[in-house]
Amino acid sequence: MFELHVLGTSSARFAHGRSVSGSVLNTPGGLALIDCGEGMQKRMLDHNRTLKSSGLENRTRISRVRAIFLTHGHLDHTWGLLPLLQTLDLDGRRNRMVVMGPSTRAAIDWATQHPGEAPPVDSGISSTDFAILFSQWQAIGTKDEDASYKIDWVLLPIEDDQPFKSPIQPLEGVTVTIVPTHHGVPSCGYHFESNGKAGRFDRERAIELGLSEAQIGQLAGGQDVIIDDESLSAESFRGEPRPGYSLMVSGDTSHGPIGFDIANLPSAPRLLLHEATFTADKQEKATQYYHSTAADAARHATSCKASALALTHYSSRIESLSPLVSEAREHFSGSVAATLDGDWFEIDAEGNVFHHVQVESGWNTMNL
Repeated sequence: MFELHVLGTSSARFAHGRSVSGSVLNTPGGLALIDCGEGMQKRMLDHNRTLKSSGLENRTRISRVRAIFLTHGHLDHTWGLLPLLQTLDLDGRRNRMVVMGPSTRAAIDWATQHPGEAPPVDSGISSTDFAILFSQWQAIGTKDEDASYKIDWVLLPIEDDQPFKSPIQPLEGVTVTIVPTHHGVPSCGYHFESNGKAGRFDRERAIELGLSEAQIGQLAGGQDVIIDDESLSAESFRGEPRPGYSLMVSGDTSHGPIGFDIANLPSAPRLLLHEATFTADKQEKATQYYHSTAADAARHATSCKASALALTHYSSRIESLSPLVSEAREHFSGSVAATLDGDWFEIDAEGNVFHHVQVESGWNTMNL
C-alpha cells in the first residue's frame, strides 16, 4: 500500500494559501520525501498533528524518513532540505539518510575536480545541478563527520530520455525508477512500484481437511505437508500471485516524447501526480519555461496509462482549480483530481486509489 501526502501545490512561491513543492510518501519499505521546498519540516509536523487529531493512524513523522528524492535543483523544491537535515541531527538521529537527485556526467566531473565551487557561466553546466549543489551543501555544514548520522548523497546521471532503475533502492520492497524529464536543468520524475505478493492462502480449505494449526502454519509458510503418506503442496493452497502497484510523481517538466510512454516504464501507475502550472491558453509560456499545462499533464497520464491523475504545482495566477480539471478531462479518460495542500492519496492492496480531502468534520474520501 502507498500513501502520498501532498504538502505543497504551488509553483515558485507561496500563493493563495498554497505552499511550494514537497510530498511525503509512505511505502511498504518506509517513509520518503519527494522534494523538500521551504518550510517542509513544519508542514510535516502540522500535517502529522492534523492526522493524529482526526483519529487517524496515518503519520508523517520526520524521524521516520529514510530517503529524500529530489526532482531538480530549483529552490522551491529544495530550500527546506538543509534545515530538515539539521533538525534530524539536533534530534540525535542515528539511521542513515539517502538523498538523491538528477545530475550530468559533466557536472559530476566538475564537482569532483572543484568541490564546493560554482561552474563558469560558459561551461554549459547548470549551477543548480545536484553535483554542484550537493558539494556546496556539504561544504556549509552537512559533512558526515559533523552529524549524528550518515548521509548518502546519490547522484543520478541523466544520459537521455529513457527511464532507468535507480542504482540505490532505499525502500525495501519498493522498486524506484528514474524518469528523465525536460525542465531546462537536470530533472526527473520518480516511479515507485511495490513488489508483488503471493496469492491468498486458502485457510478454509485447510480447515475443512482437518489440518492442525501447526500444519496450516507450515502450508501458509510455503512448506509442503505429509498427511497419511500423501503430500499436500503448499503452492496448491495459494491463489494467483497478486501484482504490485505503482505511482509516479512528475516533478517539473514540459510536455514531450519522454519517459512517460508506457513502453518505457515498468508498469502503468495507478496514480500520476503531475504538475499543471498553467492552463492551455498559456501553452507558449509553459513551453518557454519548461512547464506543463493541465492538458499536457493529461496527455502524459494517457501516455503512461495511469488510472488516475492528480494535478499540482499551480501558478500564482491560478486561483480557481476547476478550469484545470475540466481541461485535463478533455485529454484523459481516467479520474482527475485537483490537489490541495494537505490532501493525501492512498493505493490499497487491491490497487484502488482513494483521495482524502480535509473538511470541517474530518476527512472526505473519494474513490478515484
